[in-house]
Amino acid sequence: MSDNNINENVNPEVTAEETENAVAEEISENVAETPVEEETAAATENPEEAAVEATEAEGSETAEDTDSIEASEEQEKPAKKKFFLQIPVIIALCIVVAALLGYFVFVGFLLKEPEGVTWSSENEGTTYYYEFKNDGTFQANVGSIEINSTYQKTKSEDGDTITVGTTFGNFYANAPATYTVSGSRILGNQTLDATYGEGYDFSLIQDSKKIYMPDLPEDFTVDEKLVGTWLFKYMGYDIYKVTFDKKGYMSLEFVQDGVKYNGVYTVDDSTINFTYCLTENVAVPIEYSITDDDNMTFMGYNFVREGSAAAEATPDQQLLTPVTNE
Repeated sequence: MSDNNINENVNPEVTAEETENAVAEEISENVAETPVEEETAAATENPEEAAVEATEAEGSETAEDTDSIEASEEQEKPAKKKFFLQIPVIIALCIVVAALLGYFVFVGFLLKEPEGVTWSSENEGTTYYYEFKNDGTFQANVGSIEINSTYQKTKSEDGDTITVGTTFGNFYANAPATYTVSGSRILGNQTLDATYGEGYDFSLIQDSKKIYMPDLPEDFTVDEKLVGTWLFKYMGYDIYKVTFDKKGYMSLEFVQDGVKYNGVYTVDDSTINFTYCLTENVAVPIEYSITDDDNMTFMGYNFVREGSAAAEATPDQQLLTPVTNE
């Protein structure tokens, strides 16, 4: 290449300052093409629209702040409601506790009635137990013997009286005894003082009932035909009831009198040896024989098995006379 060609491509009149200006203009053009410049230009060209958009943006931020505040308030509200809901519950619990305390105070210290307490008395070394139940029944125990009857109470200006339907321990049958109760039931030191007048006074103390049952016989052999409950009936009424179990326990009940002897038994050929307890063990031999599955001769009477056809028979169909063993 010749020197002339080189001189043609290079313009000796272009100075360094002009070159720098050209580069600066090129950079400015590139920057003007960026999105920021476009958004700024748009905002400059449409100032009203830009103001509306700014207002909407601020409103959106304000709404978000408001929603956030309301959400926080809603989170706080359940805690307040929960607190206020607890107040009625606490009041109800207080009422229940107060009622229970009042009940225990009344029953333990203020209630002066014979019901709901086991009473006892001593008579010649023998302990008698008495219970007056809320349903009007009376139960008494001595040793392994149980007495069942009824009682009545009356209240008057002359004094409270109690009348028991049987003669047992300190009580006369169908005779009213004037009584008073003192002491604390909850402390277990109540006393029932009673009198029949005519100089007959007695006292019962609050106690826990003890039943004295004879020990089961050793090497007991059961008669399977004997096991169960047997009845002697007369004119449609149950007179005697006797029950035998497989372990050796036995009970003999005089139904009309409400007297029940609880004890144990053994079998020796045709004899049942029945043992119960009064102040000490008492053994009684009783002859028996079983004629069939539903009939037994016992104490000289014909007993029928409870639940059998013979036990459900009408009075005219029942055997009304005692059976005597020869």
